[in-house]
Amino acid sequence: MAFFSKDKEIKKEIKEIKPQQQKKAEPIKATTDTTISKNITIEGNISGTDAITVEGILLGDITVNNVVIGKNGSVKGSITAQKVIINGKVDGAVTCNDLDIMHNGYVTNKIHANKIMVSGEILGDVLAESSINVTPTGKIKTDALMSKHVTVNGTIEGKISASELLAVGSNGFVNGEISVKNIRTDEGGRVIGSMAMYEAPQVQNKKEPEMLDATIEEE
Repeated sequence: MAFFSKDKEIKKEIKEIKPQQQKKAEPIKATTDTTISKNITIEGNISGTDAITVEGILLGDITVNNVVIGKNGSVKGSITAQKVIINGKVDGAVTCNDLDIMHNGYVTNKIHANKIMVSGEILGDVLAESSINVTPTGKIKTDALMSKHVTVNGTIEGKISASELLAVGSNGFVNGEISVKNIRTDEGGRVIGSMAMYEAPQVQNKKEPEMLDATIEEE
């Protein structure tokens, strides 16, 4: 009887040593001030309500209130925040309220913000709801740039639409297909390409279906 009892104990222990199922990786939660240091690479999405500073490499999306991409920082993924400062490289869409692309900043992909300051470089489509200011070191190459107020002291190449004002400073250079309501060019500023008067997009009203009078004849 003791032999069989021992065998049951062994079987019980074997059942208890079952491998645990691996849990799916969850997004990293940003704390009050999350920092990805230089020479560190992280793969995964980061979300939270606070701030993050990236000095290393992040392969994933960011959704927080404030984002700073340092000089050595690199993000391959989208960024959604209130305020974004970029002095490194971002390969992905950026959506925010205030965007500051500093001297070493480089952004590829679509940008949608309220106000944009550009001292670095953008390669992609840009929508600035209120204004965009390109400083003397700023460069933009785009298929579509739209804003109410566009101030250029650097370089913009591509299709540009300014619904209120395009202001080209003495160091400014604009080359492309331009649609503006008003334009101001300081002495020394250069504008090359085609120019047309800005027209607000027309909102097409859906037509109500016409009511037809019909008579049904009974056989």
